[in-house]
Amino acid sequence: MVCPRCILVIQNELQGLGATVSTIQLGRATVQIPDTLTRSTIAARLNTYGFELLEDKEEILIEQIKLGIQNYIELLESSTQEVMLSDFLAHEIGKNYNFLSKLFSKSERLTIEAYYINKRIDRVKELLQYDELNLSEIAVKLGYSSVHYLSSQFKRVTGLSVSDYKEAIRDENHYYRNLSEALDDLRGKGYNYNFSRKEDCLECKDLCASFKIDDLNISEFYRFDENEDPTGHSVIYGIETKDGLKGLLVDNSHLQNKDLLKKLPDKLKKASDARQGRLQ
Repeated sequence: MVCPRCILVIQNELQGLGATVSTIQLGRATVQIPDTLTRSTIAARLNTYGFELLEDKEEILIEQIKLGIQNYIELLESSTQEVMLSDFLAHEIGKNYNFLSKLFSKSERLTIEAYYINKRIDRVKELLQYDELNLSEIAVKLGYSSVHYLSSQFKRVTGLSVSDYKEAIRDENHYYRNLSEALDDLRGKGYNYNFSRKEDCLECKDLCASFKIDDLNISEFYRFDENEDPTGHSVIYGIETKDGLKGLLVDNSHLQNKDLLKKLPDKLKKASDARQGRLQ
C-alpha cells in the first residue's frame, strides 16, 4: 500500500470479502475474518490490484523498513526537527537498527542508506516535474545540507545533471510554461521563419512565398489555454516546407479564416497516425 487511495481499495475489497477491518494504514491492516474466508482467497483478491499479502516475518519487516523510509522523507518535508534515519527507523519499527540494517542488506542486496538515497532522489524528481520549487527550495525541503550536495548526489544516482534531467522532462512531455518560452526554444531548434494567414494559404514574408496547407508538414503543436478547440487561443504550429525550411505560425484566435486553420490539426493528426504506423 502506497497511498490513501490504495488504503481505500484494500478496505473496500476486504469488506467485500466479508472481513471486518479494525485498523488500516500504509503497509498493514488489522482484520477479523470469518471462518469461511481463507488467506488464499484474500491473497488472490489483493493480487488483482497488484498488492501482496505478506506472511513471512522477515518480508513484513522489510516492508516496514521501506514504509519507515517513506515516512522519514515525509517528516523531512513537514518538519525542521533533526532526526537521524537510524534512530527514526528503530523507533518506528521497534527493532535494533543494526539488526534491521543487516536484514535489509541480506534481503534486498542493498543497504538501507542506499535505498533511502534512491527514494529521496525519486522525490527530488517528482518536485522537479511539478516545477513549483527551484533547486535551492527543494534542497531545503528535503533536508540537504546544500544545493551542491543535492546536485552531486542526483548526478551520481541518475547519471544526469539536474539541468539535463529537466531538459529531458521537457522534451518527453513537450511542456512549456508559457508562449514566450515555447517560442524561444523552438527558435533554437531552427524554426526561424514566420508564417501568417493569407486567404486560403499560409504566407512566409521572410521567404517571399506562399504555401498551400497540403504542401506543408506540421511537426510541432502546442496550445496554451484550456480551450478544447485545437484552433483556439494561443496555439503554436511548427511548420516545415517540402524543402526542409522550418517556421512558426501563432494563432491568437483573432484570425479570420477558421476553415483554413482547422486543416492544420487535421494534418497534424495524419502525420501523427503515420508515425505511429511506422513504429508498429
